[in-house]
Order: sequence, then C-alpha cells, then structure tokens
Amino acid sequence: MQPLTFLELEKYALSGKSNYWEEGYKYRWQYMDYVIAQAVKIGGQKIIEAGASGMPLFKDSFLFDYPEYDLNNIPYKFKDKEFDTFIALQVWEHLEKQSDAFREVMRISKNAILSFPYKWTWGDKQHKGIDDKKILEWTCNINPESVKIINHRIIMTWRFD
Repeated sequence: MQPLTFLELEKYALSGKSNYWEEGYKYRWQYMDYVIAQAVKIGGQKIIEAGASGMPLFKDSFLFDYPEYDLNNIPYKFKDKEFDTFIALQVWEHLEKQSDAFREVMRISKNAILSFPYKWTWGDKQHKGIDDKKILEWTCNINPESVKIINHRIIMTWRFD
C-alpha cells in the first residue's frame, strides 16, 4: 500500500485540474490523513476506493468511481471478501439506497472506512441533517469499531471478518 502524501495532494490541488481539490485541500487533508492511518493500521493489500474524485488515498487501490462504476448498481460485480478495505469519503449521502450499498460493502470487503458530513446545517439537502440516527439507518444498525469527528465529518471504521 502506497499512501498519498500531502505534497502530492497539494501539487494536484494547485495544478488547476480540479476546482474541487483546489478549494480546501488543506482542510480535507486533515481527515484524509486520519483515514490513511486507519487503513494502514487495518493492513491488507487490496483496497477499493469509491468516489475518490481523481485523488485516491492509495496509489494501487481499485477505483470504484462514477461513471464507470456506480455504487447504486447493486449487486456489485466482485467476489465475496475480495477486498481487504473499502473506503468512501463523503459519498454515502449521494446514494439512492444507502443500506443496500452498505450490505454490498460488507459482502465484498473485510473492513470499511466511511465518512459522512456530520450534523451540517449548511450546504444542499444531501449534506444537511445527517446525524447518528441517519448514519445507523444507512449502515444497517451495525455499530462501527471506531469513530472520529474531524472538521464536521464523522469517520467510521468497521471490521466484517
């Protein structure tokens, strides 16, 4: 596993290729760095990342990104427990059937790290009002192994094996 570094993120963010990354990359790095550390702690070699927006956290991860791959297109075409870790940051609120997608994540991976906008009162309706109750509903009432809040984002880690 070769993780993204801050300097690589900064270089990409300042390249002018993406307004998404240029705006707030230092702010985003704070939670991305934590997620990288969590994935390294979990271990394993096969990572799948959903919604990386051109900037995966691990250089050799499998990118499960739209439009080639759609998280709403269930079942996913992967074997049971094919991946060691599934990572999706700030993605779940955009899905149509979050709990169905979470069940698929449990099927195809041994671990998951997801982040959600947490109790936002600003932004569009997809990002507002996401609280503990909503997240538990989306994640099939399965409590995570760890929880961390960074910059109004809640990061949760599950082990499924």
